[in-house]
Amino acid sequence: MKQVTPAVRDQLVADYHAGLGIYELGRKHGLHRYTIAQHLTAAGVVMRRTITDVERTKAQNLFLSGATYAEIARQLKRDPATVKKMVLALPADPSPLA
Repeated sequence: MKQVTPAVRDQLVADYHAGLGIYELGRKHGLHRYTIAQHLTAAGVVMRRTITDVERTKAQNLFLSGATYAEIARQLKRDPATVKKMVLALPADPSPLA
């Protein structure tokens, strides 16, 4: 695990609690997402990784209305790659989700 100062670790925790995701933290602090996850876990932070059915439905509805993965990701505060996986994993017929 890459060494970070206590001040940087505190900032990682604060940023994560403020809603930034692992990828955003990586870009902001110049650290790999795995390193960030290790530091957050070591600091006692419970990681939010569960994608809710509400998020899945919202992602699919936005996608079907023409939004890009990047636009959906900004709204859901998720990485675009995560959004793409989320949308592609949903059934092709959106009627049960409406």
